[in-house]
Amino acid sequence: MLVICEECAKKYDIDETRIQRDKAQFSCKECGHIIVVEKPKEPVVEVEATSSNSTVTAAAPAADAGTPGGTRGKGTPVRTYILATMLLGFLLVCSAFAYLYLTFIPSIINHQVDLRTQAVSKAFSGVVKKPLILRNYLQVNKEAKRISKIPGVAYTAVVNGKGIVIAGFFNDINRFDSQFVQEFKKGGFPRELLKENTLPSGEDSHNARMTIGGQEIVDEVTLVSDTGSTVHVGVYVSEVNNAIRNALKSPLTLSILAALLFIGLMMAVLLSNLIGKPMRELTGVANRISFGQLDLEIPSKGPREMRELALSFDRMRISIKAALDRLRK
Repeated sequence: MLVICEECAKKYDIDETRIQRDKAQFSCKECGHIIVVEKPKEPVVEVEATSSNSTVTAAAPAADAGTPGGTRGKGTPVRTYILATMLLGFLLVCSAFAYLYLTFIPSIINHQVDLRTQAVSKAFSGVVKKPLILRNYLQVNKEAKRISKIPGVAYTAVVNGKGIVIAGFFNDINRFDSQFVQEFKKGGFPRELLKENTLPSGEDSHNARMTIGGQEIVDEVTLVSDTGSTVHVGVYVSEVNNAIRNALKSPLTLSILAALLFIGLMMAVLLSNLIGKPMRELTGVANRISFGQLDLEIPSKGPREMRELALSFDRMRISIKAALDRLRK
């Protein structure tokens, strides 16, 4: 163990095994300065650098079993950062899809519902035009009932020029709340419902969104030319909403999300092994070199940056070995 006097720089080679306690002291033979020596608490690896009057002994820390050749450092491993980045990216993608759904899908749904309602209403007005002209109200009721059975249609109704409901049918009255069902059974097709959406002056059709009996409905009123009558078609908005919601919750969609998450995790593990393993090996070799094993070759593995770092460590090892060889001479 090399000890240097702080006053005169006299060097002493001390055998630390002869120190009985944690500390020992002696007087410098040159200047009389009291030198305090602490007993090393960790095992040492001797790297002898012999000069004219001294032997250098370097103390090395004990190796931790967790890291090859050295102590495990503090901090978060690179694998954790990579996994966290992948999970964050997955959450950002899901959030982007959710934002797009909440921002654009409702307007698309409304537009599609309006188009569907207009199409059914136009078709309905076309098939009842001739029976209305001929005053064949039995045929008008048959057509109204047939159109009301189209999936997604809530109701159909025909109103003549005097405001009298000639025909009115619900697809499934039980889909509405109990109070609305009771009113329908007592008074028939509710005229108040049709009054909520009337034709503006000079227009042939008009739609309105309303809530009746607990159901959100788009009502389209269309003028039947040459008759003065109008037809009403109501379409469930919830039908389209449920279809899209079921599509988003379908096993196929969930399977795709699970596959994306699994692929992301596999990529994170691959990247962590590609980067983390060479780093751990390089750390282990560097620790062993710090203990005095200067003849070890540092492997160059992993990405380009890791290879450059390994080459830099190897050059440093060669330089240290050359410097120690010069000291021995």
